[in-house]
Amino acid sequence: MEYTTESLSELILQIINNILSKFFNSVDKTVYNLLDELTFIDENFLYQNNIEKIIGENSSNGILLICNALLLGFFIFYGIQYLLSHLTYKQIQKPSQFIFKAIIFIGIMNSSFWMCQEFIYIISLITKAINYLCEDLFNITISFSEFISHLNTILYTENFELDIFSFDGIIKSFSSIGMLSLLFTYSLRYLLIQVFVIICPFAILSLLSESTEYFFRAWIKNFFSLLLIQILLSIILLLGFSLINLSNTEIQKLLYIATIYAINKSNHIIRELIGGISFEIKQALPFIKN
Repeated sequence: MEYTTESLSELILQIINNILSKFFNSVDKTVYNLLDELTFIDENFLYQNNIEKIIGENSSNGILLICNALLLGFFIFYGIQYLLSHLTYKQIQKPSQFIFKAIIFIGIMNSSFWMCQEFIYIISLITKAINYLCEDLFNITISFSEFISHLNTILYTENFELDIFSFDGIIKSFSSIGMLSLLFTYSLRYLLIQVFVIICPFAILSLLSESTEYFFRAWIKNFFSLLLIQILLSIILLLGFSLINLSNTEIQKLLYIATIYAINKSNHIIRELIGGISFEIKQALPFIKN
């Protein structure tokens, strides 16, 4: 059987569309639920990953054991500084001030897991408040799966067949690939939050000395930037759901894609506002330009 150039190109196009259609269907079934679990965290996720055991249930095990052992080094360091201050006439804090500050920070350090848990709980409460607002206004729960479900509703009309080179095909391709990129990115965020919770005792311990307190400032800025992204994402998705009643479906599709792009740039937005760590995985999908 001989193929003309036109029929051969149509066959190749059909094969590409079939492959991508299966790929997008697989993404719709698996990626978005995973993305919701990784992005919208609450205080319970620390228990799911045995973080409390790593930090230590008391001062005699885990990370807390190491930090309490390091206390001796800070006391020796302060003692040397205090002795040298009599020779160099350099002003340092009085022993009573140092001991008072040490008592406070040692208590906070040994309660670092509880402190981080409460921080995460406060962020989750704000996220839930935005979710309640969305439910009240649009009767929709804020989630990536719901967002893509509404996008698919306007894309997959009756007798719809994916054509990668059509406008709807490009919209679907961008949304699926963009969300897949987010899965890798927010998996890294999920891991980094756990890392920052684990090093929290070291960050609090660093406040005992003016020479090391910069470590705490860097830690708290990065930790809160990772948590605040969750609130920003909720606000962006809330705005995305507000587009449901638009009469012009073509503009609605474009604004949905703009919403996905804004979600991809949320880490950059937070870093511009308050600073913090970058966790974008640009190498995961090299054909996506952030």
